[in-house]
Amino acid sequence: MKPILLIFALIFLTLNAKGQYPFEKYPAIKYREYKNWKFYDKTEKENKFHCTLTIPKFFDNQDNLTIQLTTFAYDSSSIRVYRNKRLLRKSFEPMFFHDVNLESIRVADINGDNLKDVKIIAWYMGSGTASMNLRTIYLFQNKEGHFTKISFSDKAIDSRLERDFDGDGNYEIITMTLKGYGGHSYWLFNLFNYLNGELENVNSKDNYPIMIQYLNRENYQITKKISRSKMKAFTMKLPEDYDKK
Repeated sequence: MKPILLIFALIFLTLNAKGQYPFEKYPAIKYREYKNWKFYDKTEKENKFHCTLTIPKFFDNQDNLTIQLTTFAYDSSSIRVYRNKRLLRKSFEPMFFHDVNLESIRVADINGDNLKDVKIIAWYMGSGTASMNLRTIYLFQNKEGHFTKISFSDKAIDSRLERDFDGDGNYEIITMTLKGYGGHSYWLFNLFNYLNGELENVNSKDNYPIMIQYLNRENYQITKKISRSKMKAFTMKLPEDYDKK
């Protein structure tokens, strides 16, 4: 009877096993999510579409944080950030925002300075591999209660949260791009930290970048078709379409 149970257990584990990317062994950031977007369609009269979300008691003194995204065209929007009703900042964003492409707002201390930061994700709404294209926007808070906006184009997989590779509390931002080399396509992963008001490449923390061959099936293994030293030629100083304001 015991051998039969063992066989069933092995089958169950095999069917439920999931591959793991190399970076998934490191601790992942834990976000608090806010989903209560309010949408105001003013396209007919004003050619504007507003997306607004308020995070109650965001600041240490219990002040609220409100984020308003306003789209004027497919690749032209503004981001306004309010503390209660006071405007803290306004910036341009080369992206569109709508109820169909916005995810929940995520809040956590990303860079380890004991201040809450904000992450916004908006999808480009493509097809095929282009359906993975998204715009990642970070609002990093400083000690004065103001924010620096960092944004870039990226690709998504379900498990790619920021990870703390070295236990310093400053979570590594992992970017993903598709690169062709030697007649094959590869997912390229680079590491970045938010340091001194900028994103800085920190591939040296764990022998990155890494490249994983794009196949018509799940694949989580670093390719052996390209040497790790050759992969360093694909290091990105900054993510694609990087913008700071």
